[in-house]
Amino acid sequence: MVFEGMWLTVLGSVASILVSSSFIPQIIKGYKTKSLHDVSYLLMILISIGMSLWIVYGIEKQDMVIIGANVSTISLNIILLALKVRYSK
Repeated sequence: MVFEGMWLTVLGSVASILVSSSFIPQIIKGYKTKSLHDVSYLLMILISIGMSLWIVYGIEKQDMVIIGANVSTISLNIILLALKVRYSK
């Protein structure tokens, strides 16, 4: 294996930070423009379902990196969804 032990945890942590932080620019843009019409409800729903399943998987594997990454990502996705609902009115 290329990555083992602590380095594998570091790799997973960096990957989770990058994936989770990818939602932040869209949240900021939506908040500033008050428009999220170009963001798909289906995308956000599918991401939320996928992240929820990853959380269950992480719990079963007792892997805090998987759990933490997906809890933070689903939280940001819920914020994005809430902004879309709010600004769609």
